[in-house]
Amino acid sequence: MTPLRVEGWGPHARRFATRHCVGRIAAVFERSLHIEANGDFLCLGDASIGRGPLNAFVSTEAWARLGRAVPPVGSTVLVDHRRFRIGPASINIAEAKLWRPAPWPQAPDRRRVAEGVDRFTQLCVARAPGDGLARMVLAPTVGSGTALERVALPRIGRMRAWLDACRFPPAHHTPPVDLLGLGPGLTPSGDDVLCGALVALHAVGRADALGLLARAIDKAAPAATSRLSGAFLRAAAEGLGAEPLHETICELLSGRAESLARHLEALGHIGHTSGWDALAGAVLVLQAFGTIAVQSAGVASSELSL
Repeated sequence: MTPLRVEGWGPHARRFATRHCVGRIAAVFERSLHIEANGDFLCLGDASIGRGPLNAFVSTEAWARLGRAVPPVGSTVLVDHRRFRIGPASINIAEAKLWRPAPWPQAPDRRRVAEGVDRFTQLCVARAPGDGLARMVLAPTVGSGTALERVALPRIGRMRAWLDACRFPPAHHTPPVDLLGLGPGLTPSGDDVLCGALVALHAVGRADALGLLARAIDKAAPAATSRLSGAFLRAAAEGLGAEPLHETICELLSGRAESLARHLEALGHIGHTSGWDALAGAVLVLQAFGTIAVQSAGVASSELSL
């Protein structure tokens, strides 16, 4: 029988294995499970969970074998530099391939970016799910009148206004973080919007705005949202999100909006609405900062090209 092994993982998943010797199973799902240790998380599952900073995936056959032996929530997971021990299963991690997203595009044409984001937003509005916050971000004038919408729209408006105010450096206005904990989902929709915004701020090279928002989120998150969301938000503050989100932002910044429809299906498979909500947060940023010249080093060396 083929030994169980992690085929690939993201930077935070690998960091989990270097930081912790013991974790606990925090949640179990059909295709994945979450392991937690001191507020850090690793999401282990089959290849369908996709590539992302917290994800570690095994083959479909390996997951089928592992899934039958996963102990209940709260059970201990042992970790060393070579393996995870989950119940009776030993999963080799020594040969896991590290996933990192591709570098952000260099200095895109601002007109093409603005036009591409506009066309892509129209495409998204027609496909965005009714749940979550994506439709409210992408089409705020198309109202449904729900209780969530009445709470969410003013908060989305404050985030949009802050991004617009920070368009010209240096960013110094206090960022609103009242989207934290808002909406449905294992990671609330408002958190996913903020994750997408953080990743996109990294992509457009706005270290000032990114730093302000990340620090405000880090301060408010422990009382406002879940520990799992906190882990995703910390990764996003480093410019790390799910692979389809990175690919979508890269193509928008490269002026290839016409080919983006294929990414929407992949984003739709991330959580209940998490992929769509993160995309909406990224679109908020690109609408505000679409005129910024992006350097290959991301937030390290970007300047305005107005």
